[in-house]
Order: sequence, then structure tokens, then C-alpha cells
Amino acid sequence: MKISELLKGWYKVFKKFAGVFKPGKTAVRGAAYGMLFISAVMLIAFSFQFLPFTGILPVLSIFILMAAAAVLAGLLSRLLLFTIPKIIVFAVIASLVIFNFQFGLSLKSGLPILLYFLTFSALSGGAVLLTAKNGWSSFSETEKVKTGIFGGLGILGMIVVIAWLLLPGKVVEMPEIAALSGYYLPDHIEQVDPSLPGIFEISKISYGSGKDKRRKEFASEASIITDSVDGSLFLEAWKGFSGKMRTRYFGFDSKSLPLNGTVWYPEGAGPFPLVLIVHGNHLAQDFSDPGYEYLGELLASRGYILASIDQNFLNSSYFDIFGRWKSENDARGWMLLEHLKLWKKWNNDSLNIFQGKVDIENISLIGHSRGGEAVAHAALFNKLPYYPDNAEAGFDYNFNIRSIVAIAPVDGQYQPAGIRTPLIDINYFVIHGSHDADVQSYMGMSQYERVTFSEGYDGFKAGLYIYNANHGQFNTGWGRRDYGFPGINLVNLKQLIDGDDQRKIAGIFMSAFLEITLSGNMEYLELFRDYRTGREWLPETVYLNRFDQSDMQYICRFSEDMDITTTSLPGGYIESDNLTVWREQMVKLKWNDKETRAVFVGWNNEVNDSLLACYSVNFTEKSLDISENSSLFFSLADTNENSNPQSDEEADDNGADSVPEIPGADLKDRDVNQKNQSNEGNQVNDNNTGDSGSEDEEDDEKPEPIDFSIELADSSGETIRFSLNDHAFLQPRLEVKLHKLGFMKTNPGSEHLYHFFYFPLRRFTTLNDKFSPEEIIRITFIFDKTEDGVIILDNLGFMPSGPDTMITPQSSNNK
Repeated sequence: MKISELLKGWYKVFKKFAGVFKPGKTAVRGAAYGMLFISAVMLIAFSFQFLPFTGILPVLSIFILMAAAAVLAGLLSRLLLFTIPKIIVFAVIASLVIFNFQFGLSLKSGLPILLYFLTFSALSGGAVLLTAKNGWSSFSETEKVKTGIFGGLGILGMIVVIAWLLLPGKVVEMPEIAALSGYYLPDHIEQVDPSLPGIFEISKISYGSGKDKRRKEFASEASIITDSVDGSLFLEAWKGFSGKMRTRYFGFDSKSLPLNGTVWYPEGAGPFPLVLIVHGNHLAQDFSDPGYEYLGELLASRGYILASIDQNFLNSSYFDIFGRWKSENDARGWMLLEHLKLWKKWNNDSLNIFQGKVDIENISLIGHSRGGEAVAHAALFNKLPYYPDNAEAGFDYNFNIRSIVAIAPVDGQYQPAGIRTPLIDINYFVIHGSHDADVQSYMGMSQYERVTFSEGYDGFKAGLYIYNANHGQFNTGWGRRDYGFPGINLVNLKQLIDGDDQRKIAGIFMSAFLEITLSGNMEYLELFRDYRTGREWLPETVYLNRFDQSDMQYICRFSEDMDITTTSLPGGYIESDNLTVWREQMVKLKWNDKETRAVFVGWNNEVNDSLLACYSVNFTEKSLDISENSSLFFSLADTNENSNPQSDEEADDNGADSVPEIPGADLKDRDVNQKNQSNEGNQVNDNNTGDSGSEDEEDDEKPEPIDFSIELADSSGETIRFSLNDHAFLQPRLEVKLHKLGFMKTNPGSEHLYHFFYFPLRRFTTLNDKFSPEEIIRITFIFDKTEDGVIILDNLGFMPSGPDTMITPQSSNNK
């Protein structure tokens, strides 16, 4: 039999089989009705989630506008597509418009959901209409089978997808906490848990315009009446239809912005340090400022005045449907300074309840999300004579803002004079959750890198990354859902840490930060160098510390030039041996970059035929002021990239001799003890994005944390050697799986996250009595403990030691 005849025979069989299941006109119309019905249900649910905040008229307006857009799109499509039944075309296009409003039709998330809904709603709709029109008893046995199969599949499919959307997800196993798995733990801080209430009784009042249309606490119940301020120069978006609706809703325009706030303060004579906290972007009608009451009560009990600032009128709203609300973060920062003007005035007003109670020389600003960017703008504007983008607005603030806290901040939404906001001489703390579904990248690290200290300034900056924390739980009003229905229902919420735990973490670190920067209690500083010094207070999860202080002496920052063999310290040089990766490059985050360069160092002892890899930094002993009371410090990250960039085939063919030659002195004669520890969990990743596969992939083996030796040599050739694990193992790269299904992710699953390491020299000089810390001239990283890996090294240098809280090492290798 010829192949052509065989194919014809198969085609006839297929055509006959397909004809049995070919839908009639009624089934087609029912399928269209099914699609339109489920789309309407989704549209109603989407629109009516705003009902508690906006009232019925705005909700109906949203529903009508979106429905009208869907109907119009469906009607237009019928004019363009003639070969497909018009009712199906109309239903598909209308549904597509509705689902795009709610999910966004990316190929990875919204479009699969749309296709799923359309398929099963069409099947169930066709079966229901056929049965309703003809009656079940009128069907032949074949028709009953077809209708039952397709109708059952459709209904079952709809039940499954709706249940899947409504369920919160599944628990995900916690990664190994590398910092707690090694030999050593620091002694705990001998201070009271800073998240516990203090000794002061608390009072609460509100201040505001006295005529707020929406909130009585800023109107009839306001204890202090405030004047409005003109913010029109900062608010380009307050115009057009959106601006008119915003004015109508709130009762004022951009030229008469109210100064509203809720205050928690300690009973007593004072004066007490002043803290302002400001929320970020959220639905304008769902007021965000009450969500920080937990911080207000905590800090007031501990001797601080905290004012939660109302900027809800600067948030996005349903009336921004025709244009995105943006370009207002400079206004958010400027308004904080206008609030500080009030507090300075009240402190000197004998008729005001706060007269003499405010320590106006000790001020801190806290901001969340867009507010986290705004506090940086406020700190910048505070020291400027004019608004950078329009000198028509003159500034004369100069408050003593000692510190700022950024909670899961955005960065760069406003750029003064076209650059990202620089900060000079201010204490800075940023806190971010790994499972932030809103600000999915650790953007605060970009701002962190731009905080600099002048010579003679005494301050520090710190960062804390919290695994399984989200965006919203830092605010009790925002909660577990970082954005609205139904998009948030694609996210696995089950894996998040408890909201009370997340706020406890925030309370511990923010309270401790204020104790240091406003009250001078330096006992809590170790918490920011190493979170483990407060581990008995903290919920169990993975934490990553970042830390810099003004009196650090840097040898390498890797940003001074394009020569990988030079140091930031004049006269220094770098050499290496047997590395498989050695490059300096900009460090990428999921979004943008960290605005800093670092060195990427990789080794593979198997490829190198067991020859140890080393990376050595050399300098003169007179370059730095080092003593036994100094600490070596650096920041590290595990890249989880391939430690042998060659292909497996090339590696097999060429062997160890094929490893690219890297310039540097020959260090292979060093007396080292190799300790091979498999790191088979490493995967090949994109060096820039860190994307390592779909979210629902589960590694058969967890990657082992990296360890290696560190050797210090003095000018006489004497050395001491200790391991990275004399502080902690390096945390394996954290993979974040936000969504319930891996293919839905729109961002890489991980990014380059530093952890801070430091080693007080006085704990290691006992290993060699002849070693002189004052004459250190070389630092060598010897990759002898973990068989392969690629790390990022940044900010290498020496700093004054803090309290000797670490247990004396017992097992360091020594020459």
C-alpha cells in the first residue's frame, strides 16, 4: 500500500471521528455564553473588591468602563474576523480584554489562565445551553455521552481552577540556614529585646487640616489644626481627568495639600527623639497610615515620639484608569520636611501640648515602599537650598535628621536632576523580604551603595534581607496580599512567614537602629553586623546582613578602574593562581543593578587536577592603620554559577590544562591542607540575572554552603590562617519561588545577595605569637575546603573591632 493511500485512509477515519464531536450552532453559542459568563463573574469580583473603600458608584463605574471596553473590542473584532463564528470571536476578544485588566496577558501568567478559563467555560457553557434548550431526554445516547463528557470536563475544570486560585498555596521547605550550621556562634547581646514594650505610658492624638472629607481624625477629632501647603510644583500627575477626580474625592487640589498625622508619644517631660513614618503606594481609598500602629506603640513606650503621616491622597486610585499615577515621590519626601517644620514650631509654642517635649536635634525618618524612596529624597532636600528640578521652590530646612529607615523601598522613580538620589553623612538601614511580590528586587541595595560618609563623620549603614517575608506584612493594613485580586491569587502565600513574626523582626531592628542613632546605645550595633547576636529574639528564617561604617579602611572596592589586578588602595596589587573564573563587573539585581562593581572569583579543584586555587591581595603595611584591635571584613555572595565555564565536552577533551590562564604570581607552593567538600548543587546560571530555572523545579540535592581558608601574612613572612566558617558558612544562593506554578514567574528566581563577614584579629593572633597585625601586607583566599564554586567578593578591608563576642576558634589551619 502506498503511503499516500494510507494517509488518505487515516484522514477519512479522523474526519469521521471529528464529525461526531463537531459542535452544532447551539453548542457554539453556549460556549460563547459560557466564556462571557465566567468573564463577567471575574469582572464583578475584581470590581467589587474595592467596595469597602470606595462605595458603590466608583465600583459600578469601574465595572461599566471595563465591560464597555470588552464589548467594544468584541464588536470590532467581529468586523475583522469572518471565518470564525461571530459569537465566538466576540466572546474571546471580550474575555481577553477583561482578563488583561486583571492578570495582564503575559505569556507566563495571564495568558495561560485566560486559555484555561475560556476552554473550560466554553465546554460547560455549550453543554448547559444544549441541555437547557433541547432537554436531556431528547438526546440520543451518543449525544448524551458527548454532552456529559464535555459538560463534565468543563464544570470539573472550572471547579479545579477556581479552587486553585482561592487556596493560598503550599508550604515550601526552608533552605538550610548556613549561618547557624557551622562551628561557631556569637554570644548573644546582653540587652533587652528591643521589640518589647518600654517603661513609658503611651498617649495618642492626631493632627490635621480640620476639614478632611474622609477621616474624622483629621477633621473634627484632630487635636491640632494645621495649615495646608502648596505642592503643585512637585505633582505633575495631578491634572486632567485623574486630577479633577482626585480633587473631587479628597476635597482639595495640589495647591492645598493637608498636613495630617497620627501621633503616639510617651507620657513624660521629655524631650523625646522624633520619628516620622510614611507609607507607600496603595489604593488611595484604603488608608495606609494606620498600619504602623504597632511601631507607634512600641517606640512610644521606649521613649520616642512617632508620627504616622497621611499621604493617601498621593496614592493610586480607581480614577487613574486613564493614566498611571506617577512622578510624585519627590512630593512625598518634601511633605515630610513640611511636617518637620510643624514639629519645630510646636516644640517652641507654649500653647502646644508638645512644647519642650521634642528633641528636635534627634530626628529619624522611616518609609515603606515608595515612602522608602521618599525618605531618601527628604534627607537630600533637607540639605539643599533649592528644589533640584525647579529653583522656583526654595528650601530652608536643615533639620538634624540623623537616620533614615527604608522598608522594601523602590528606587529611582524620582531622580533629582536626572540622577538617583545620593546621600551623604546619614545613618541608613534598609529591610527587605525575599518573597516581596510587589517590589520583587532588593532595590534598597542600590540606595545603600549611594550612602557615603565624609572623613570625620561617625555613622553606619546596614541592610537586612529576610527569607519568606513579603511586602505588605510590615503594614497591618496591607497584610499578606501584596496586590489585589485576582493577580495575587497566582502567588503562593502559604510559604510566607507569619505576619506577627515579620512585624516582630521589623520592631527588633528598627527599635535597635533608633537606639543607636538617636539614643546613642551602641550595645545593639552588633545586631547589624551579625543578626545571630539577637537570634534568641528573632523568628527562625534565613537572614542576610549588610554593614558598613564610617571608620572602615578599604583595600578593595573594585570600582576604581578596569584593571582587575589593582586595588582601591594606592600601591596595592592582586594576583591569583588556578582560578577558573576571575572578572570584575557591575553586580546585577533582578531589576537594574546595585550601582557597584565587584570581583567574581571561581575555582574547580577537580578541573584543576586538585591544584588549589588562590586569590591574593597585596598592599604595604604603611597603607592602613591596623592593630590587634582591628577586624578583617568583606562582603560575599554565592553566585551559583558554573565554576568551569567550558563545556563538559571541552573539559573532557582538554583536561585541566585547558583552564584559561589568569595573570598573577604562582602560589601553588603554599603549604595548605585541602578539605574537599562536594558542592554538587551548583547550577549554570545567567551571570547577569541569576535565573536558574522554573519555580516549581525541586533540586534533588541542596547546594552545600561554601567554606574556604583565609590567610594573613605580615612583612616578615609570618602568617595566620583561619576559615570562613570561623564567622559562618556562606549562604547558598537563595531561590525565590513566588508563584504557585513555576512557568508563571516574570522575574528571575534569585539575585546577587551579599552577606557581611568580619574577623577580629585578636581572636587569631594566638595561633602564631610571631605574627604582627600592624605589619599585614597580604590577604589570601585559599579555596581548599569546598571543591568548586563561584563567589562575589566586595568591600574588603579592616575596621575597628566591636566587642569580642565570638567563641575562640579551635580548629583553624595554621602554618
